[in-house]
Amino acid sequence: MLSAVSVRFAPLAALVALLPAAARAQDLMDLLAKGPVVLVQNNDQGRFDRATAVVEIAAPPAKVWEVVSNFSNYRYFMPKVLKSEQRLSGPEFPNQLDVAYEIDVPLSNAKYTFHYQLDPDKLQIRGKWLKGDLEGSFCEWRLVPYQGRTLAYYTTASRNFSSLAQRLEDSQQTITIGVNVSAALATVKAIKKRVEGLLPAAAGKP
Repeated sequence: MLSAVSVRFAPLAALVALLPAAARAQDLMDLLAKGPVVLVQNNDQGRFDRATAVVEIAAPPAKVWEVVSNFSNYRYFMPKVLKSEQRLSGPEFPNQLDVAYEIDVPLSNAKYTFHYQLDPDKLQIRGKWLKGDLEGSFCEWRLVPYQGRTLAYYTTASRNFSSLAQRLEDSQQTITIGVNVSAALATVKAIKKRVEGLLPAAAGKP
């Protein structure tokens, strides 16, 4: 597993700090050559706060943005997503939209709606729970250009995803961390595969 995915338990700032210094940026790129990197951030009480996955995609940020921001197509390639219906929040709210999801979950599918704020200039998307299951959850996309490619960062905090899981949870929050790390990893891998699969064969080469 670790040969394909590098998992680090550290503050979110640790990933950001890797980029400015050339040597440390190279350390990150060496890890990403083996697969996505996933970090877990805790809150001030030492409890799980969010998971962030970063993956290198062989495409410029504009191409990645087209896929990441088209939520209505998620149902065609994102694991477990059965429905992703996208609609504008209203003409008075540019670059804001709501997306209704249905996720394949054993026993009872999860159905919820997220509200997203898109910032095309900064290549960032922030999403938060609006209604339905997973109350209190949120996510964020951030795309960073790197030598003609893209480092895609996806942050997620899935909350209240299962009453059964909450009853079975241990003091180390094994289930919560596992669910969030798995979700972050599956999401960035699906985006990478989708983007690179839509490019001409030669476009994925350095």
